[in-house]
Amino acid sequence: MYDELFQSLFQIVTFFNRPKQDKVLLKAAGVTLDTALLPIVVRVGMQKKLGIVELADQLGRDHSTVSRQIDKLQAMGLVEANAAKSDGRVREVGLSKNGTAVLARLTKARRALMQEALAGWSDAELRELSDGLQHLANTLKS
Repeated sequence: MYDELFQSLFQIVTFFNRPKQDKVLLKAAGVTLDTALLPIVVRVGMQKKLGIVELADQLGRDHSTVSRQIDKLQAMGLVEANAAKSDGRVREVGLSKNGTAVLARLTKARRALMQEALAGWSDAELRELSDGLQHLANTLKS
């Protein structure tokens, strides 16, 4: 049972980590962005503000790489990065107004792609999947 669960989760993570899928999403949203920067925009948008070291840890990337990517996003006007009030050594990142608008377009496109992919599922099946995934996410968070 646990091997099957891991295998399913592995396939889902693989699906979402593929740059090909990011390209599909970016195209559907009408957003021009390097696929390496997309996970940063999404993650920062979901968490509002977070430090670069924490962001790098969540992405499984080196903090110096993420810092350079944040600089690119900042130059594009999609994120704001400032010293944290609690610790000036920590650079906190949040979406700018433009970044929030881009995230809204990505969210709308993702929703449409998910609706298309899951069109054959009943409302009950979708609710059961959502509840199960939420329960798993809450369990793994601790």
